[in-house]
Order: sequence, then C-alpha cells, then structure tokens
Amino acid sequence: MPSSPSAEPVTDRAAQADTLLCADRQFGDSDAIRARNLARFRLGLTMLARHDGEAADVLRATAAAPAERLRPLLYDPVLRNCFEVDLAQLENDRLERSSFGLYVRGHLTAQAATQIPSSLGPCEALIHPQRSAWPGLGDAWVLSEPTPQGPSQDMLAGRLMELYRDALGGDQAGSPVDPTDAERAVLGEGAELLAALLPASGAGVLGHVTMVGFTRRESEEGPLQSMSGGDPLPSTVLLAPERCTSPWLIAESLLHEGAHLKLFDALRTGSLVRNATETVPIPWRIGSWTVIRVFVALHFYVHLMVFRAAAEAAGEEIRERFGPPPSVEDLDEPSPGTPAALSGQYRTSAERARYLAECVLSLPEQSLTENGRRFARWLLTALRLVDVDAPDSDEEVEVGGTWLPQAVLSQEIASASALRRATPVDACALPDLGQLVVSTVRSGRMHWLNARSWTVYSLCDGRDLDSLHTAYAGAAGLPVGSEEAGRHVTDSLRLLVAAGLVTHDT
Repeated sequence: MPSSPSAEPVTDRAAQADTLLCADRQFGDSDAIRARNLARFRLGLTMLARHDGEAADVLRATAAAPAERLRPLLYDPVLRNCFEVDLAQLENDRLERSSFGLYVRGHLTAQAATQIPSSLGPCEALIHPQRSAWPGLGDAWVLSEPTPQGPSQDMLAGRLMELYRDALGGDQAGSPVDPTDAERAVLGEGAELLAALLPASGAGVLGHVTMVGFTRRESEEGPLQSMSGGDPLPSTVLLAPERCTSPWLIAESLLHEGAHLKLFDALRTGSLVRNATETVPIPWRIGSWTVIRVFVALHFYVHLMVFRAAAEAAGEEIRERFGPPPSVEDLDEPSPGTPAALSGQYRTSAERARYLAECVLSLPEQSLTENGRRFARWLLTALRLVDVDAPDSDEEVEVGGTWLPQAVLSQEIASASALRRATPVDACALPDLGQLVVSTVRSGRMHWLNARSWTVYSLCDGRDLDSLHTAYAGAAGLPVGSEEAGRHVTDSLRLLVAAGLVTHDT
C-alpha cells in the first residue's frame, strides 16, 4: 500500500511535485510546448502568406527555415506580438497587411547589412552591449535602451519601446533601468538557485523567458515588483531593481513570471474553458476573475507552493551558496476593503491556492473543456503533494496524453454519406507528439487534432461511415464494431465536421 503524501519527507514530496509539473505533454513539458508553438508559427506564417501577396515571399521563406533560425524570431518580443496581432486579424477577416512580414523583412535587411548573427533575435540585436540574463541556463538577455543602426532597426526599436510603455501603462512607464553589475549578478544567482531548487519546473520556466528588463512604475496598487509581458510584450519579464537584494527574492520572481509565460505558450494550442466570460469572486481582490484567470493564478500558486516546500527542505549546499530562505512569506496584500482585508484571511499562498482549487472543483462540468478538466486534475495532484490540506479532485491525473475538444454536430451524418477532407488546407504535423495542426484556407482558424482525430481525418477520403468505422478499428488495433472504436470515430467526426475539415455529401 503506497504511503500517504504526509508520511513522506518534504524533500521527496517536493521532488515528486517538481517532476510532475513538467511531466504533462500538454501543459508541463517545455520541449513539447515549444514544439507545438513552432508548428503553430510555421502554419501561421503560411496562412498569412496566402493573404498578403506583398510579404508572401518572406513569410513562406521564414516558415520553411530550420528550427534553430526560427526560434529567435518566434520568441522575439516585437515579432511575436506582430505575429499574434496578424493571426487575430486574419481570424476576424480584418488582415490588410502582415505587420510580421514588414518587421521580419526589415530585420533580414539589417542582418545582411551589419552581419548580425542568426542566433540573435531582432530586438536582442538592438542592445549594446548584449548581456545574458543567466549564462548557461538559457538564451534570455537583459534589456537596456536600444541603439539602432539604420532605418530598419530604427523602426524596430520604436516598436519595442512602444510595446514596453504600453505593457507598463503608457504614461506611467519610465525608461528601462540599466542594471548595475551587482544587480545582474544577483539576477544570475537567482536563476541558478531556481534551477538548483527545482531542476525540472524551475529550470523549465527560464526557457520561456527571452527578455528581462528592469524598470520602476507606481500605480494605485503600489510600486511594481515584477510582471510578465503576456500578449502586449511577449516572452518578457520586467522586474524592479529592488528585487535584486537576494537570490531567493529573484528566484521566486522568476518562477512567478516565468510560470505565467510558460502557461501562455501552452494555452496557444488548447483552450481550457468553454465560456470565456464566466467569473468567480476573489475575496482578496475587488471584483471577480474570469475562470481562465483563476486557472492562471492557481497554476502560479501551485508552483509557488512547490518552491516553498523545496526551500524548506533545501540542503546545506544550497543554503551555504545562496543563504537561508526567507522566514516570512513575501506575498502581496489583499486589496483594501475586500473581505480578505477585513477578515485577515487569504494572506498566504496556501490559503489562496486552496480557495482557487475549490473554485475549480465547484465549476459545472460544462464550464471546462476536456483539456481544462485534465489541467485541473494535474495541478491539484501536484498541489496535494506539498499541501495535504488542499482539496482533493478524487481523480488520478493522467500525464502525457493529448486532448480531444468536444463539438456538437449541427446535423447527423447519414451512413451512406461520402466523408471527405476539405481542400485546400494548410497543415503542420508533429508525429512525435501525435498531433496535427491544420487550417482550411477560408477560415483563418487553426485546429489541433490528437492522434485519434488525426487518424479519422486521414481516413476521410470519400468512404462512407461504415467503412470509416472498419478502417479506423484496423488502424487503431481495436476490434471492428467495438464500442471504443465507435466512440473514437464519433467524437472525432464531431470535431472535424464542426471545424469544416470534413464534409459529408450524400
């Protein structure tokens, strides 16, 4: 009989949770997340090329570039922002000209003229001197005032600073603070501490950070401590220089903001909620949060709880190198006037994580996609490893799977219908992950197929429904006519027909 989490040493439970947070192929495995985003990038550029004839050549050439040349472009703050804006406009049939095409052409021109190494992203090439944020642990670099050379880089630098100011709130944004050598040293030590304390999840989040900036900003909620850029300033972490007083403080900040960036990357290829406007009251904040914001916060608090457990169990080697962990939790105060501020509750990460977990567990089943239910089970399993008082999902988490979104057929498929794949389409395959991302050229929307739906899709070559059931059973190694094979085909066809990827003519 396996021992309960409370019976195991804190060191073992923290290590198990650290491993679990990187085990899920959809949400935790950074290599898998990056592979899906690279496939989405290639497909998106191909889709944009169909709709912008002026930039089609550079968009197609970029889409076909080797992965090592694509990554600095995909995770560049300006180019990633342009790419996401272009895709949103394309999906809403409002794309006139690809801003990504404009900026990448300018970068390639500057690269040829000034011999910029292909390993440098466009924004990194603006910064002199170029300084690594955490040498040996990733490619992140430190932001300072850009020093562009030539018109193409002038345009890029202007856009970078515009995104920087917008992310910080426009007029409230000061210029980037050039960190001292001592501050940069503590930044590097904080990253090393995070990787040493959480070798799986801690080291993993660092890989989702491209640019680290230091800045100051005052708002009605107080001075800025740290923030992640999200959509307005992708792949970016901004920090107050005052965070560089301790490697422990920096490590926690990097985990916090890096976990957000990692989740943003993961959610690009799968939705968690069915109703984007559904909200949940938050007792330590004024107003309510959407369910997706609850998930984002829970994701961070689970990582923070694992970090705290690992810090508590840290050995002498870590304590001698980085100093002892803080004895008091550094958590933001509840907003004035909220129930938490009045009652004194929800002032610890454990209280907040438990509350958010209970919110997720109390949601009606129809509020979440299958992806969302797996995400919740995965997070709660990790949380229970380091907090035995956390709510229990009563379900074992399954890691490593792929997801199949549910869709509703507007009409039944007649058994004599000829099932055919829609054409033309753009697609990018990830055979190692058992996934295919595909888009019809008319829709401007991407659809992610798991191994089952990909198999069904490949078999829709004009055969009828009975033939499809027989062929799928043979391909999946299931008995012909079995309930399992029938369910796989039915669920997959719901997705494929609703997405316009398969037609059924009688």
